[in-house]
Amino acid sequence: MEQTITLKRLELHLIDLPQIMSFRSGIGTRNSREALIIKWIDAEDNVGYGECACRPDPYYSVEYRDAAADVIQKFIAPFLKKEQSYADILTILRKVRGWNFTKGAVEAAVFQIAKKKEGFDYSDLLTADPIDKIPVGISLGIYQDKEECYEVVKQAIEDGFQRLKFKISPTVDTTVFEHINPLLFDNKVHTGFDANGSFYEKDLDAFAYFANTYQTVIEQPFPPDRFDVLQKAKKRFPTLQICADEEVKHLGDVMKLHQLKAIDEVNLKIGRVGGITNSIEILNYCEAEGIACWIGGMFETGIGRLANLELASYLPNAKAHDLSPSARYFQEDIISPEVTMNRGFVELKTLETCFVVEELLEKYTTKRIDIVK
Repeated sequence: MEQTITLKRLELHLIDLPQIMSFRSGIGTRNSREALIIKWIDAEDNVGYGECACRPDPYYSVEYRDAAADVIQKFIAPFLKKEQSYADILTILRKVRGWNFTKGAVEAAVFQIAKKKEGFDYSDLLTADPIDKIPVGISLGIYQDKEECYEVVKQAIEDGFQRLKFKISPTVDTTVFEHINPLLFDNKVHTGFDANGSFYEKDLDAFAYFANTYQTVIEQPFPPDRFDVLQKAKKRFPTLQICADEEVKHLGDVMKLHQLKAIDEVNLKIGRVGGITNSIEILNYCEAEGIACWIGGMFETGIGRLANLELASYLPNAKAHDLSPSARYFQEDIISPEVTMNRGFVELKTLETCFVVEELLEKYTTKRIDIVK
């Protein structure tokens, strides 16, 4: 990481990208992707983009979009120089406690600059060779209408998604799942569930439906800071399989959970763990320890989605990643061509020509902040 990185201008774009439909999870309902896009322009006018994947509110993590822009302006940008090494930039980012999504977005933009100047990629850092086709799953929100859910699941199966993952919460209507179970079981669909940490000890009776009905992994069923509830659930449901999500912010979190025999899988989100360098450390550890790992998404625009897919291509053993095509979420993405899927797979070669459409980035920008060096 000794590459020299120059900086002429840093642009912070606060955008609001309309979704095709509302999406409901245990956290809440969202109708658009409110994101922070970082545009790094170097002295030679090379451009690198990074997407801050945190939500516009502090309901998934302590970070939220507007505050992320403030952290960059006050505590990161002042220390960036017109010329410094990649390693120096990482040192600046690490000085900030927390704010992983924010730091990860800055590193993503820097990583693109380094790739353009030095020509290196993940092959220099990971042992696996990239695969040509990346298996993709679909994340489905909480449905209250049985027939609507049935039709959505039927279509997802017909589209060939490699995994169907359902958002759940303690108040979810389980009769909706009773209605779609024949579809899932008869078609032998690879199924998963994601609670976003919404179950507490008082909710274990409601949780029993998912723990007992399906022999599958349940993602982040309990709050990240309630290991006691996880222990009680493991005791009550001996076959319970856990995928860690929100509680994994650093390599140390994965090591701790693994040594405590508390997890079976890891949903790795590049932003949540603080960026590409930290992600690579976690992936290498998971490979060495035999821990299943896949790349999760945060409903990113094409900018974040491309970064996720590139890293996912170096996980040949993953059954599926939460990286659905652009058309699944947005009326119009800000990259061209948009990310597409063929029978549950994104072909790596289709991503090689993707680029950010500046006109669309400006179209959906609600506020822009320029930092000139």
